[in-house]
Amino acid sequence: MALVTWFKDYFDLFRLSLGILSSITVLAAGFIVYVLKGGIPNFLSFLFNNGVITIDGLVLGMIATLLLTSAIEAINDVYDVETDIANKRFDRPIARGAFTPEYVRNLSAAFFFITLILSLILVVIYRVTVALIFFTMICIFIGVGYNYVKRSGFIGNMWVSIGYVAPLFIGFFLLNPQDIDIIMDCILMLGATFFLAAGREIVKDIQDYEGDLSTNHKSLAIRIGPKGAAYVSMLFFGATMICAIIVGVFVYNNLVFWFFLLALTIILGITSLTIITEPPATGGKKARKYTRWSLWWALGAFFLGVLFIP
Repeated sequence: MALVTWFKDYFDLFRLSLGILSSITVLAAGFIVYVLKGGIPNFLSFLFNNGVITIDGLVLGMIATLLLTSAIEAINDVYDVETDIANKRFDRPIARGAFTPEYVRNLSAAFFFITLILSLILVVIYRVTVALIFFTMICIFIGVGYNYVKRSGFIGNMWVSIGYVAPLFIGFFLLNPQDIDIIMDCILMLGATFFLAAGREIVKDIQDYEGDLSTNHKSLAIRIGPKGAAYVSMLFFGATMICAIIVGVFVYNNLVFWFFLLALTIILGITSLTIITEPPATGGKKARKYTRWSLWWALGAFFLGVLFIP
């Protein structure tokens, strides 16, 4: 029983489900670039014979992403502990007393350092673009700097959302795309992910409205009200769909992609309806779960859709 509790504490601290999704996203993004560059749409061929980076390099990229995501999530909990306690967010291990903030801060620093070392190995040994190191440093800066912008509300939402695009960025540029059209396709998919993440972050603020109000946390939901924040999140969801549709029309253009995009549209529609019609705490909690599903469906659209590009 103690072992189960120990595992749950670390699972909750690092949001391992999100970290695993991020690692899978690295492979998916690399595979997308591989196919767009003219490779055979066969995942095994990509893993073992992509002509750019060996499978051990891909695994290192996945591990780096997992550690980076875990460290960012953990350090955010350190900064948000007062708000989490006020919101009774005992799904957060620091808020429920499983870890001390100092311990989590040191553990996150160790993960950040290991991630930088792995990025350096990928650049020096596997000849991945040096932009990977700079982007890793930017993500670490975002994670640490969140402490200084978290109470700024909307800026904090945008700040955190940049971290969501890290797995896609790492996956895209592990394979060093050179063609400007492919780079533009990657940018559109990064944009769709960023907008989806930004909408999700605002939804989380709607859920935390009562606690943020008591701790003087100037979230967007506090500044313009839960309904106003809901409309802003819907704008971001709309921007997500615009980016995805552009990619679908000019790149993917197949039924598999459109099926997943339709499912994503339905989920975001339900999310929007929920945050508009239900009280902030209950509606935000439901919508936060829905937006987690939306991340998986978006990944499915981009990853599985690429198998059927005409």
